[in-house]
Amino acid sequence: MTSKLKRNYIQLVENPNAEEIKLETFLTPHFIPLDVLYGAIDVMSELEQVETGEKEMSFKEQLDKLIDVVVKIYGKQLTKKDIKTRLHAPDALDTLRKQVEFIANGQQDEETKKFIQSIS
Repeated sequence: MTSKLKRNYIQLVENPNAEEIKLETFLTPHFIPLDVLYGAIDVMSELEQVETGEKEMSFKEQLDKLIDVVVKIYGKQLTKKDIKTRLHAPDALDTLRKQVEFIANGQQDEETKKFIQSIS
């Protein structure tokens, strides 16, 4: 059954101070509890309210909410500090949103599917 469950991944820099950058890949657990989805939906709803002007929230607060959901998605594999210090900043917002969208929509793109198959 585990081969049929959709998974996602996130890549963080192993050592941000190293001369040569190497990425460490984290896979989502085989099973992600439904309550993680509930949290992701709440965050997406809040962010939509910010985008439409119904709610005010600083960009930093938005990032923190996304990071909190991503940490829950990956269980005990990584921490909020890991994401803040090891996720490449120019890609951060897009990467975090894709992680939350994966949980909320259950969508796994072909590139992700192929990558996970190649390392499994």
